[in-house]
Amino acid sequence: MSDIPTSPLLEEARAYYKTLLRPVFEGRRFVLPGNIAVGLGDVASELRGLGAERPFVVAGSRGTGTVPTEAEAALRVLDVRGADPLEHNRNVQRALAHLPSEVQHAIDAWDPDRSAKTLHTDPLAEPRPVAGRAAYAARPAAWTALEDKIVIDAFWDAVGVPRAPSRVVPAEHQALRVAADALDRGHGTVWAPDAREGTNAGAVALRWVRPGDDGRAASADLARIADRVRVMPFLEGIPASIHGVVFPDAVVAFRPVEMLVLRPATGDRLFYAGCSTWFDPNPEDRETMRELARRVGVALRKHVGFRGSFGIDGVLAEEGFLPTELNPRLGAGVSTLAGALGDFPLVLLCLAIAEGEELDYRPELLEPAVLETADSHRVCGGGRTTETTLTDTSTFDLVADVDDYRQAAAGENPEATLLFGPGPIGGFLRFTLNPDRNEPGPPSAPQAARAFRLADRLLGTDFGDLEAAKNVRP
Repeated sequence: MSDIPTSPLLEEARAYYKTLLRPVFEGRRFVLPGNIAVGLGDVASELRGLGAERPFVVAGSRGTGTVPTEAEAALRVLDVRGADPLEHNRNVQRALAHLPSEVQHAIDAWDPDRSAKTLHTDPLAEPRPVAGRAAYAARPAAWTALEDKIVIDAFWDAVGVPRAPSRVVPAEHQALRVAADALDRGHGTVWAPDAREGTNAGAVALRWVRPGDDGRAASADLARIADRVRVMPFLEGIPASIHGVVFPDAVVAFRPVEMLVLRPATGDRLFYAGCSTWFDPNPEDRETMRELARRVGVALRKHVGFRGSFGIDGVLAEEGFLPTELNPRLGAGVSTLAGALGDFPLVLLCLAIAEGEELDYRPELLEPAVLETADSHRVCGGGRTTETTLTDTSTFDLVADVDDYRQAAAGENPEATLLFGPGPIGGFLRFTLNPDRNEPGPPSAPQAARAFRLADRLLGTDFGDLEAAKNVRP
């Protein structure tokens, strides 16, 4: 494939890790569950490339784009819907726990000796058995518990990680209002519920209570899904994450990933739209984030016996990178980093580590190979669901028009592309940047905001006016 990134270092790492993982996956069967069938074809192809049998994909929805072919995988789509990505994920997890009899019988026929394992690669999914097939790389409860935003600040304090001040209070208006008044530093406060109803992600359950908002609507929303809520200041700055991998005897850290968190003009919601590696923090912040990942990885291994991939989300605020949550699992940023690596099996490698496969992992080879390639091949994985029903799948090629985008005319080399089509909530859009027309360095969020404004005009979506975060640490 001519579009697969290559360099001597990446070629060495690609060959080494494929050879290393082949005995783990060769001849084995895997059920691949996920929220969206689109994208699982890459995992299926990687498994087949390592000698695995043809996997069985069970997805909540089809999605926009290419699904695995019949040769790549058996496929069943459960046609699960949801009002937002978080509800859709939870509905999919319930559907996977109670499969239709036709799907169960099909899996049993595909795996008559019941030797298959369930392999989860969706960032939102908790690795659980599907169709009676045990989960590969299942997570102990102690790992999952650290995703709860009301407990993670105690972990930061134990490890000695600088963070923004916060308070954890009951999910009732008066307590939340008192905490918000004490913590607001001029931009309002962010309220994050506990994990009573399961993992929260994608900013769906967060509430940004702005200056002048008494928070009654936010407190009523959160009281329906949580017992306790963490309150912290709204931090001006670029939302970003840093990812690492914990090995039995080492921790590696990758490059920062920008989180495309946009701000609607009104209301108490934030607008999460994926990840990008186009943004370069200043060199000092980059190294501070990478060193933080190493320290946290060591602490995770020491305190909860963690192994595998993890991510730290936070904000590059005025005082530097301040973490807001820890995801001890595969995160969306890992998929974005993997998007630069072609057929390098990064996700499967991380899962093998989490499973505890005893292999010579050579972390000293993995870290520079991923860093070099992710720095030289930038990826924008911007994506967003919409309640607007989109039935046709197509793309708009985009070029700049002052502070906006317009459709490219015939013969114009596009600066970006907006893919759109059906989704589990109504529709789905994916924004990508053209590497031939964009220089790395600046944040991608402003371009994403322009693309979604254009979608409002051309597709009738209702995203509204969206503002990108300000870079306060140039």
